Amino acid sequence: MQIDTTAEQLDSGTRILPLVSDPGNRRMLIEWLDEHPTYESVDATEGIEESVFDVCVLDKGAFQEHLDQLRAKKTEAAPVLLPYLLLLPEADSDIIDSDAGQLADNIVTDTIDEVVGLPMKQAELHWRVTALLRLRNQSLTLREHEQELERQVDLFEKAQDIAKVGAWEYDIGAEHGWWTEEASRLHGLPEDTTASPELSLQYYHPDDRPIIEDAFEKAIEEGEPYDLELRLIDAKETQKWVRTRAEPQYEDGELIRVRGTIQDITERKEREWDLQRIKQAVESADHSIYITDTDGTIKYVNPAFEEVTGYTQSEAVGETPKILDSGEMSDDYFERLWDTILAGNAWNEEIINRRKNGDTYTARQTITPVTEGDDIHAFVAIQEDITEHILRRERLARRTQAIDDAPIGITISDPDQEDNPMIYVNDAFEEITGYTREEVLGENCRFLQGKNTDSDRVARIRQAIEAKEPITIELRNYRKDGSEFWNHLDIAPVRDADDEVVNYIGFQQDVSGRKERQRQLGIIDRALRHNLRNRINVIQAHAEMIQSETSGEIAASAEQITDVSDKLLDIGEKERQITKLLQEEPRQMEFDIADNLDDIASSLRSRYPEAEIAIDCAEEVTVQVSSRFQKAISELMTNAIVHNDSSSPEVTVDVTQTDERVRIGISDNGPAIPEIEKELVAVEEEPTPLEHANGFGLWFVKLIIKRSGGTITFEENSPVGNIVRIDLPR
Repeated sequence: MQIDTTAEQLDSGTRILPLVSDPGNRRMLIEWLDEHPTYESVDATEGIEESVFDVCVLDKGAFQEHLDQLRAKKTEAAPVLLPYLLLLPEADSDIIDSDAGQLADNIVTDTIDEVVGLPMKQAELHWRVTALLRLRNQSLTLREHEQELERQVDLFEKAQDIAKVGAWEYDIGAEHGWWTEEASRLHGLPEDTTASPELSLQYYHPDDRPIIEDAFEKAIEEGEPYDLELRLIDAKETQKWVRTRAEPQYEDGELIRVRGTIQDITERKEREWDLQRIKQAVESADHSIYITDTDGTIKYVNPAFEEVTGYTQSEAVGETPKILDSGEMSDDYFERLWDTILAGNAWNEEIINRRKNGDTYTARQTITPVTEGDDIHAFVAIQEDITEHILRRERLARRTQAIDDAPIGITISDPDQEDNPMIYVNDAFEEITGYTREEVLGENCRFLQGKNTDSDRVARIRQAIEAKEPITIELRNYRKDGSEFWNHLDIAPVRDADDEVVNYIGFQQDVSGRKERQRQLGIIDRALRHNLRNRINVIQAHAEMIQSETSGEIAASAEQITDVSDKLLDIGEKERQITKLLQEEPRQMEFDIADNLDDIASSLRSRYPEAEIAIDCAEEVTVQVSSRFQKAISELMTNAIVHNDSSSPEVTVDVTQTDERVRIGISDNGPAIPEIEKELVAVEEEPTPLEHANGFGLWFVKLIIKRSGGTITFEENSPVGNIVRIDLPR
């Protein structure tokens, strides 16, 4: 069944269904319709249900025959009017009142829209049809308006659902509120909840409630509109962000109502916060970031870009990255770059750029396409200035090459691994030991030890590593072929920024030749001292015999021979001490200055009771010094007494300290130390032949202090005497 409820068909012709049972009247009606330029006769052969028409003209017989179909057709067309024009002979006009009970009044009036009596003129018929068509057109127009309204209402409801927008109204005079279902849902309330300003306002966040209360009051009192974004806590205690708007409404200049909307903007707010956080991250980033369109035009640069390149945002935006072109990159580089990013892939390579001031810099650059589906909308480039990194990498490469090519053996071990294995050895280590890298990496270096390796020295190495302290030591090691060699070994911890030991570095030197020379020197030293002592003893015996058996000049000469012999023996003893010091391995120890000064002073007071010795030292002053440091202090204090021509020698030792150093001062009231001896201590070059026999004691002291990391200087005391100052690091 086809029912047309639009007015478009009326423009091309009015479709009329001639439903007349009387053959003569039917024929005349059809002929009239066919001859009329705007009418079109509709054939109902397929049945009334399938017929499409605008007006039905029928007589009593057809009305009675097709009543049910006509009523159904009319009902289906509703609310659009489908008019029926009933033709009745004047003799049958009483059909409206009664018809043997077959046609009641309500049936006729509900179905028939117009009744006319026959006979009638064609002009009247045309007028009747036109009038009915006018009514039909009006119903069609009304229906279209209703449908448009229905569409708008439907779209509004869908918009509410999609955009989460609710509407509300407040009648100022009636003090009555109304809102949509979406407004109820935004408040977390049932849809049938009665709206009121008080109800809505109570759900706003306590900090925002005064704002909306003030705005609503001004809207209803002063007619001020508002548009606010506030927090709302609904009946389910869910916090959300809403945008609430109000527009006062006037009639005849009088404020009568306020209408508004309320919209859930939580997702938008979260996106805004996300974007803000992203923007802040980009603005705060240390890396240079810029954004271009698909043509390469710069649309945005961050502060780091300005700092790195020297171009301000206003200078860079609107330009292309060619402003950074250093001329160092090939055309092929840029072709590959564009081919990559235009294909939707990320680009990640180093580039040499030029700053605004002309300086070049190296950057690690990542360019990523911004896509939506298959379309590329922009490119985001991130550059990390790695110029310093490149320089450090080059310096590290040079240092690594230097370590690899160093003439001494170098090893690096990893204490975080079990047994602290070696993770690096250089070429010299292979040459010294005979082992290849492949044989030693991953092993602890103890494989160099053997049967003649001093276990005490090995224990000292182990203790230093456990204490995470450096150590210098010499010990016998063994090459791969089993041969012995003396290894001068330095081991030091390597610490990270947190002062944690991450590696140990070792330096190995084959000092077998030096050790052999030291051994030979020791043999010669012992032989010379033995022969010298024996010969001087003979000389002293003869001198004493001559002195006892003679007098005068001869006896005086014999006494002088004895004195010189004593001095030669003393020089020999000091030479022995220096030689022993040079031969032995330097060792450091913790030295309690106060306790050791007291011990030295006590010993000297016993040997030289005529001397006045004073000690001025705070308690608990300790330093790391050579193991022979006490001997050096004792030598200086002894010299201050024995070389003093006063009958009552005075020696004062004072100790001061700061956070960086400790100073020991030894003062006396004796004759000035000879300049030749001071110079012997001061100079670093080889002494002249005239200096060789003088100042052995001070030279011995200087060696000890130097091994302690300190310095020695001389001053004149007032009014007479000397001050020897020793400065030591803390």
